[in-house]
Amino acid sequence: MELSAPCPVFDLPGTDGQSHALASFTSKVLVVIVSCNHCPYVVAYEARMVAIASEYGARGVDFVAVNANDASRYPDDGMEPMKARARERGFPFPYLRDDAQTFVRALGARFTPEVFVFDEARKLRYHGRIDDNHRDAAQVGSHDLRDALDALLQGKAPPVSETTAIGCSVKWK
Repeated sequence: MELSAPCPVFDLPGTDGQSHALASFTSKVLVVIVSCNHCPYVVAYEARMVAIASEYGARGVDFVAVNANDASRYPDDGMEPMKARARERGFPFPYLRDDAQTFVRALGARFTPEVFVFDEARKLRYHGRIDDNHRDAAQVGSHDLRDALDALLQGKAPPVSETTAIGCSVKWK
């Protein structure tokens, strides 16, 4: 997905039993995290995902995680395990299932986790990784997602608009 491209329209079921559509997210900034249950990179980032979503959610940023992995080949990525994961980890954001893989394909996602940040007009402003160290949060040198969010909340362009996401490949059907 090219920078400044509009967010693809979606309407997907969530682990909360509700359907979530693009139009239901109305804050100044929308963060879409392509995620899953089984990827060790996602597992390593989950606490940071929760912390960032909690901190920036209070500042008016909407977050949503989307799992599109082929659940027939990776049963841990099906809706029931997703519901358990969201509960156990205390996700402060909707965790959605893209079974048809349409939305995640439209994003051009390749990895889990992979972040797409859209401004108030729902144009892509940042795409890539959460930060530069999935192994150790204490050793992060570049807080890419936080930097992008801080800039956008101040009405500025992100200091870096694209980075390479680090993670597992999306498990396509």
